[in-house]
Amino acid sequence: MPAPHDLTALELRSAYERRELGVVEVISAALDRARLDDLGAFTTLNPEQALDQASAAQLRIDTNTAGPLTGVPTSIKDLEPTRGIRTTLGSAVFADWIPDFDDIIVTTMREAGLVSLGKTTVPELGAACYTEPAVAAPSRSPYAPERSAAGSSGGAAVAVSARLVPVSQGSDTAGSLRSPASACGVVGFKPSRGLLTGGLTGADGIGLSSKGPLARTVRDTAALLDAMATAAPVGTVHPARRGGFLTACDEEVPVLRVVITDGSISGGPVDSRIEDACSAAGAALERLGHRVERRHQSVDPDLVRGFTQIFSALAAAKPVPDGAEPRLRPIVRHLRERARSTESGELAAAILTVQSRAGAWAEQFRDADIVIAPTITRLPAMIGELRNDADPAAELEAMTRFTGNTIIANATGFPAVSLPLGWTEDGIPLGVMLTARWGRDDLLLAVSALLERALPWSTREPCAI
Repeated sequence: MPAPHDLTALELRSAYERRELGVVEVISAALDRARLDDLGAFTTLNPEQALDQASAAQLRIDTNTAGPLTGVPTSIKDLEPTRGIRTTLGSAVFADWIPDFDDIIVTTMREAGLVSLGKTTVPELGAACYTEPAVAAPSRSPYAPERSAAGSSGGAAVAVSARLVPVSQGSDTAGSLRSPASACGVVGFKPSRGLLTGGLTGADGIGLSSKGPLARTVRDTAALLDAMATAAPVGTVHPARRGGFLTACDEEVPVLRVVITDGSISGGPVDSRIEDACSAAGAALERLGHRVERRHQSVDPDLVRGFTQIFSALAAAKPVPDGAEPRLRPIVRHLRERARSTESGELAAAILTVQSRAGAWAEQFRDADIVIAPTITRLPAMIGELRNDADPAAELEAMTRFTGNTIIANATGFPAVSLPLGWTEDGIPLGVMLTARWGRDDLLLAVSALLERALPWSTREPCAI
């Protein structure tokens, strides 16, 4: 049998069921590997709590009261409050914060029997598409350690890619699950708006943010989404479950209309190798009998400007202690200052603009079951390349060009996934993004499973593990 860290979450759960592995031994070994982490996956480990949870998970397995992912190692993004465990939000301002409560997603995953090893690294307040906080080492792609793991779920993607855990929790306001998945060669899934809660620190009241899973395989992604979706958010429309998301991976897919888009809605140029990866994904689906066509996607500066205004407001909405503002990173201060200089009428207009432009995008692709586009516009950035403390306004523009198309799914509320379907000659992953209509998370996972079988990535192994 392969080493436990090489098993998928579902394989590991089966090994527990057959009594080939014990939960405590697996969690102990996972903690030992995590302590050696030099890629910036974790900011804080919680070994005592993890081992306690492992013992409880083993008891559930022994008494036949376990769920599909009971005893599986995982991690929690360091934007989510965790009771009794340090939660830094990626900021020196919160370096010593130990909450006395859990975010709902933390409770949900614990009740599902998953065992968290600790908190994964994030940029300060989650406000960057690279993960280089003041409180921890930068998060680096295990496939190219000189390159950033992107953000803001950078540490979570590293933890999965480096095989420290098979699945991890992340969140996504402007591509924060999908960009790191692309940089680290894993699967990152942003669900339909309303399927998962936005959480406490991630709640935006507008619907841009969502929690979501990161995993090495599509089936593990679906299994974690099933576990996460047991607690519906309050006050939102909840999409139909359609019999469970893991089940969807094995369902027959009808003939679909698939559209491959060109370019980036933000206007940034797209690396030709990523465009080729998108074309290869479309060709694979065409070979499977689906109708595939290309369609031009226009640059939409109004959507980008409006989205940036809202994103700035969300950064400003996060509470910071009195007198601590100067300790924040320049990019975070810039976003918060932008928000403070924006009148309420301007913010309302930005929200309406984003809703309108999102509707226009949805109308352009209303006949498409699946839309294929680049996840990010270029290869993962080098460590420190996107950060520009001297000119945070220029940094914001560079980040917008880098993320490219990811904001569309946040604006529309549609489900979207990044799959590691492209690779450079020297093994750097290139994510391909698939988007489906609202509430069709099941179809998106079914198509992702098709592509995983047609263009498998399981034999790929990072150079730095």
